Amino acid sequence: LKTKTRQYYIPLAVLDGLSSSFYWLSLFVLASTWVKRGQESWYNSWTGTIEAVLGLVAPPVSGWVIQALPGLNGYRAVFFAAFLSLMGAAWLVLAGRRTDPSDEPVLPHPADQPRHRRAPGWRRLMWSFWGLGLRDGMYFFVPSLLLYIVTGSTVLLGAFGAMQAAIEGIVFWALTRSQGSLGISRGMLGATLLSFAALGLIALPLGPTVLFLLGAVIAASYPSFKVTLASSALELITRHGRDEAERTALTGIKEVWINSGRLLSLVFLVVLLTIVGHLNLPAFRWILGLWAFGPLGIYLLARPLAQRPGDRGPGFS
Repeated sequence: LKTKTRQYYIPLAVLDGLSSSFYWLSLFVLASTWVKRGQESWYNSWTGTIEAVLGLVAPPVSGWVIQALPGLNGYRAVFFAAFLSLMGAAWLVLAGRRTDPSDEPVLPHPADQPRHRRAPGWRRLMWSFWGLGLRDGMYFFVPSLLLYIVTGSTVLLGAFGAMQAAIEGIVFWALTRSQGSLGISRGMLGATLLSFAALGLIALPLGPTVLFLLGAVIAASYPSFKVTLASSALELITRHGRDEAERTALTGIKEVWINSGRLLSLVFLVVLLTIVGHLNLPAFRWILGLWAFGPLGIYLLARPLAQRPGDRGPGFS
């Protein structure tokens, strides 16, 4: 399609959403099959670290390839490389040896009881994911958009993304070295307190420096919430999903909760822009600042989930 691709951004967005849904659903279900009991936090911390490192390296490398090759060849090369990496991941999944989720017996439960009611703490966990989705929808989209609107610089936008990836990678790696659930609980408390730094935006104009500081706070506080909630979900799905179909259903329920939070957050943003009629930076300053109370709700809901025992997994020293 070449340059005509811009005319089909809605179908492309639908295809991208569908493919992402299938990919992440499969990955999460496979994790519930492969990750052993007590190693959920170790697994999520290390995968978060790897994702952050790739988020730091891949964009500048892609930009260099796009610039180095003439015309659309750079874009073709980047997308072809991404396609090959996805095919490689699919091959690894299909070739991998399937194992049982655990050597421990699955807890007994009535066959006619709804899946989400069989796992203790499941409802609390789903509300926590919904709160994390609300936070993600606003904080992962608005700051970078505002930075580009205020500065008009793609270079600063790239530096913003690289800074966030670097900070997340460091925090995720630190979580891999934490001492069991006590370290996770303290990390989540620290992330909640750090999130309140965003309240300082109410008293400051939204310039590049303030937006970079906000981006740093968002990146530093995200990993602790992600590891706690993802690990709790992985543990409950592994323990209470009797077979692959049930684990898939429970994973799907979890994804509905977090993505409904993200969607609601973005709908709120669209409604706000419709009411205001134009970009009002002072209004965004208040919204971004007061949104800092969201992580407090996540912490209060998820704190009991972080108090579970578990081994530290391989790789700890």
